[in-house]
Amino acid sequence: MKILVMAAGAVGGYFGGVLARAGNEVKFVARGEALQTLRSSGMRVTSVKSGDFALDSVDAVDRLEGGWQADLVLFCVKSYQNDGAIDLIRPAVGDSTTILTVQNGIGNGDQLEAALAQGHVLVGAAYVSAERVGPNDFAELGGTCQIVFGEQDGSRSEHATRAHETFLDSGIDAVLSDNVNVALWNKLVYITALSGMSCLVRAPFAEILDNPRTADLVARVVHETAAVGRASGVELAADLEESTLQEFEREEAELVSSMYGDLLAGKPLELMALNGAVSDLGRRYGVATPINDLITACLSVAHQRAIR
Repeated sequence: MKILVMAAGAVGGYFGGVLARAGNEVKFVARGEALQTLRSSGMRVTSVKSGDFALDSVDAVDRLEGGWQADLVLFCVKSYQNDGAIDLIRPAVGDSTTILTVQNGIGNGDQLEAALAQGHVLVGAAYVSAERVGPNDFAELGGTCQIVFGEQDGSRSEHATRAHETFLDSGIDAVLSDNVNVALWNKLVYITALSGMSCLVRAPFAEILDNPRTADLVARVVHETAAVGRASGVELAADLEESTLQEFEREEAELVSSMYGDLLAGKPLELMALNGAVSDLGRRYGVATPINDLITACLSVAHQRAIR
């Protein structure tokens, strides 16, 4: 299968590397030092799930010319990069192309569908602890390593089935879901609390959970986000809030937010696809979201500073 990975960050680098190792024709979008190093030296992956491996030759580009059409686009950029990334992949998208977004937050699939007249959009969530530790070095650190995806309407299309088979044949744990919106909102409940509170307090999440006052705010974010999901029509489990908080307690020492790392590095934030999206939908459906509102308002200053 001809696969375009947009782009060669932690998630795209790891899953794209596994897909390439399995014999798929994988093209990575990269830039700067990462582009040059991938072209000259290939890529190295260390992985608890997949085992360590190296690819001596990697197809990496910073732009796409007409004539090469992808069967599958793995779309895994930060949500605030969507506009530029959509324009970049456009030449490789045809009527038979499947585009799978495995980004944080909600609304990314709708944006892709609105922007691309051609292609078929699937939505999903990547559950993986991955890092890009060098320009061409990627690490998968253990724990859950899975892609959950599907059609937004719950149908079983040929596009979704082919992508699922490709993942499984490549050794990737993939779940083709009949109700992918539940998976997206389950992750959103988790990540709005983890990322939003880490950035608001500017502290490791373990410290936030160990402080009763900030731990209470974590719980309130979890409950707010779940309430908005249910109000929007998603059938979330009745015990989702309790199970999410229990998961935080079990994994406390291991929890790291990529958005917190972006904040410390002065980079833009995925704010409006996470806490900002919850705030906006809360207003639409009449659900109060005071902590998500506070997080969105406070962090918008850092985000605006970063994109200037």
